[in-house]
Amino acid sequence: MDQHQEEVDERRKSLRVDMEAERILVSWIDANGKNQTDEGICIDLARRGVLIEYKNPFAIGELLEITFNPDTDKQNSIKAQVCRCNECKQQSFHIAAQII
Repeated sequence: MDQHQEEVDERRKSLRVDMEAERILVSWIDANGKNQTDEGICIDLARRGVLIEYKNPFAIGELLEITFNPDTDKQNSIKAQVCRCNECKQQSFHIAAQII
């Protein structure tokens, strides 16, 4: 087995966080400088990034705060920067963000 195959096998054994269709809170500062918070859906979470579904688009480079398990004792927040935003269906966008 070559080194590349060993690296692939190792990645498959790493811990995965199943966040499919989990409710999250998304916070950002709007164009008027006001803090906004709304609910979204976490599609995928990785070490370096997150993919969420939200009803409105975000601009590339926009900063977000994403809160997992909101209003529970397991609540945890991360900061991320939008790197891709695609409309997946009417009034539903997939937003990819790099964790910072």
